[in-house]
Amino acid sequence: MAASAIALSLGLPAGYALARFQFRRVKNRDLTIWFLSQRVLPPVVVVIPFFLIMRSLHLLDHVLGLILINATFTLPFAVVIMRQTFQELPIELEEAAAVDGCSDFDAFWKISLPLAVPTLVAVAAICVAFTWNEFLFALSISSLKAKTFPVYLAGAEDTRGVQFWFIATRTILAMGPPVVLALFIQKYIVRGLTFGAVKG
Repeated sequence: MAASAIALSLGLPAGYALARFQFRRVKNRDLTIWFLSQRVLPPVVVVIPFFLIMRSLHLLDHVLGLILINATFTLPFAVVIMRQTFQELPIELEEAAAVDGCSDFDAFWKISLPLAVPTLVAVAAICVAFTWNEFLFALSISSLKAKTFPVYLAGAEDTRGVQFWFIATRTILAMGPPVVLALFIQKYIVRGLTFGAVKG
């Protein structure tokens, strides 16, 4: 949850900035491609660098280390999706607000953000799913204190061998929170992910 909150709090303004403002030195398209490349990069490539960084910061087997890593990998997704959402919103709404005396922040906060809430909820749900199911980094930098549910399930065996009924029970329990969350916000997920798909 914390990693998703960080990704959304940074990805929301970044996506809006990429959609509404033109940067001078670096093109917006190049920045967007850079964010996309972070999602294309296989996580296994950066396991060792992240391990060394977390060790130097004394964050091995610490919840904060997992939060930072998960936020790093979910942030590009949030930025790209929110950028596309704000690009689909009519800029004339913000221009009309500027004529009425609204600042750029007021136009974002009072006009663009409420219209983007369905997409924001959908992105939040997907980010939570990513972090909830993350296994590779949780396995590589955690041992006891910061062990996540997927890592715990993978090591659920004793001297009698793998007890599949035991693993199946805990797997069902692990599926509970994401399923309940999806049931509550499914209409926002569908509306957010299909936003701008049909124009007419």
